[in-house]
Amino acid sequence: MNGYEAPTHRNDPAGAAGGILATAHRPMFLAAGLWAVVVIGWRAFGESGGPAADALGSATLWHAHEMLFGFAGAAFAGYTLTAAPSWSHRPPASGARILILTLIWIAARLALAGLPALPLPLVAATSAGFFAWLALLLGREAVAGRSAKGGLQAGFAALLGLADLAVLGAGADPRAAILVFALILSVIGGRMVRAFTENRVAAEHAPPVPAAERVAHIGGAAILAALLATLAGAETLAGVALIAGAGAEALRLALWQRAAVRHDALLLMLHLGFLWLPVGLCLTGLARLGVPLLAEPDALHALTAGAMSCLIYAVAARSVARRAPDRLVAGWPNIAGFALVWLSAWLRIAQSAVPELSQLAALLWIAGWTLFLIALAPTLRGAPQRPVFSGPRA
Repeated sequence: MNGYEAPTHRNDPAGAAGGILATAHRPMFLAAGLWAVVVIGWRAFGESGGPAADALGSATLWHAHEMLFGFAGAAFAGYTLTAAPSWSHRPPASGARILILTLIWIAARLALAGLPALPLPLVAATSAGFFAWLALLLGREAVAGRSAKGGLQAGFAALLGLADLAVLGAGADPRAAILVFALILSVIGGRMVRAFTENRVAAEHAPPVPAAERVAHIGGAAILAALLATLAGAETLAGVALIAGAGAEALRLALWQRAAVRHDALLLMLHLGFLWLPVGLCLTGLARLGVPLLAEPDALHALTAGAMSCLIYAVAARSVARRAPDRLVAGWPNIAGFALVWLSAWLRIAQSAVPELSQLAALLWIAGWTLFLIALAPTLRGAPQRPVFSGPRA
């Protein structure tokens, strides 16, 4: 197995009980998929572009917040808690703990939509409460499993909660929150892509892929530097750091390329999703430096609609894939859905030059995530097969 999943445990109450609360990825991936459709659909085709959220007073802020902390936050929770047994060596969180997590997520969505109308501090506390509970669950597993990896993931959950509070409670720049997610994609996402690549390459008896740890550290450090520079208002320094991070992440991805990547559709999805990270970092860095290629809001969509969303789709698709004797196999809805979301990201960037592409990008996005939800629905019942994301050992 890779470093992100573990076999079924002998005493696994989640696996024995079954149902939607048997594992975190079921309700959280369902929430992420539904919210992906609702947020973009409402933004593109709703009369106001977003709910009448009195607490926020801005449909644009609602859209940005809900894509980051609603959609991506749910996906982050679903993945980290489901994969936690690989480093905790304990049964996965299930039942009441996942029910509480799901209910807090729903309460936050309602609060952000102004249903009911609440004071902004209470809205912010509700939204950040989702990440606080997630950090508590991950921290509990990290302590029990004495895992530094688990501690890192709990720390990222706490950081997302602080970023959420800063955006809602203090009016902080959402660009910094996007860079927090970019850092998560580099650190957690990069390790995940490499681990799945190592598994597949080993199954084909090909030369192993390099760990590229130094390159990974450079990429992560550069993104962190860009985040800190953004908070300090040092735009030029942030731009330089972003371009340095783009180079490191591009090199990292290039070092992982093997024929095995092209032989496995699910693995290729991960690589195509991760490709957006250096692209997005580079475009955003150039925008910070004043290069007239793309406006920064359009460049940032390469990180959100591109890297963040496509990697989420690629991971979520593994949870609904067919199990072959030696691996997971993508069905056509997974492949078609990912292709639609990936193409939608390109159109979202191109609409800066051709505004008419906006609604087409939204339609492709909605169609892609609808295909995912159709594939997900039959997998929400019964005892989950473990490991969820990597399938049987070759």
